Amino acid sequence: MKRQAWLDYMKLIAMFLVVVYHTPPRYDNAHEAALFNMGAPVFFFAAGYLFNFAKQKGFLSFLSHRARQILVPFTTFFIIFYALWLVVGRRMAGPEEQAIDTLTPVWQFIQGTPDVVLGPFWFLAALFTMQVIYYPIKKYLSGYWPLVVAFLLSLSLFVLPDVPWFRYWNLDKAFLYMPIYALGNCCHPLVEKFNFDTRGRSLLWLLCAALGLGFLIVAPLNINKDVAYVLAPEAVILVLPLYTAVCKWLEKHHGVSRVAQTVAITGITYLALQNYLIGIIKMVVGKVAGQAVFDDNILLKVAIAIAVMIILYPLAILIERYLPFLLGKPYKKSAS
Repeated sequence: MKRQAWLDYMKLIAMFLVVVYHTPPRYDNAHEAALFNMGAPVFFFAAGYLFNFAKQKGFLSFLSHRARQILVPFTTFFIIFYALWLVVGRRMAGPEEQAIDTLTPVWQFIQGTPDVVLGPFWFLAALFTMQVIYYPIKKYLSGYWPLVVAFLLSLSLFVLPDVPWFRYWNLDKAFLYMPIYALGNCCHPLVEKFNFDTRGRSLLWLLCAALGLGFLIVAPLNINKDVAYVLAPEAVILVLPLYTAVCKWLEKHHGVSRVAQTVAITGITYLALQNYLIGIIKMVVGKVAGQAVFDDNILLKVAIAIAVMIILYPLAILIERYLPFLLGKPYKKSAS
């Protein structure tokens, strides 16, 4: 598939929102839910759009390829940050971190939920689980049926018992966000219409986005939190047409962006390093200006997020170029 610049813009915007979400100060559940759902889940949509079942050579080949792309960086970055956590991280973080058992991060890693040392990597575990489950669905069902099954799996969270095993490798989140992945994968003709080519279409996307964002902001405050959680992906789907149309507008008027393309390619590195860089900046700013500076300071929140995106840019390029094995990628041969 020819690289489409609008997908790069989409990943750039989503990554920025992910960083903003993790940057202090943190706000109430309503605003946090909107920020979160406009960030990480959008990557599921992009991954689904790029998944081409016709090019797969069988399930084992597919599994091997996804393991190399997802499980290798999941493992290598965990080893690095677990070692750093043991040596200095837990001491710097304070008494709460010191109280955590030494093997707790290892157990979390085995479960696919490395919250202590690599929290954002829940996404990689959920994506891997989601793709493994979705493969046979796509193999045996055609048309829009995989999307229907994905919705049923997502809505099944209303009735499935809340048992620990359902958290392993983020199976619950894989079910939860599968409709977004399936929408990107099954609905290419529909996605092609996510643009501003006509006034009526533009107004429709704006209306859908208003409804979706309204639900994400208002629902956590007015209905059961578990219900709001399960229905959040459906609200995200309402926003995706406008989200996609904006990215296509950027492609049309600004062409290919090297920055967006680089962030899209190095997204795993951004996920791995962002929280640590945010923590360092927070510590420095807090010592210089005092912790009170973070109180309800949205401009500082955005400024720190922008700084993180900029600082990580060259680091991500260096890792991609000189340490690709961390990402499960081969070294690129230099042109002779």
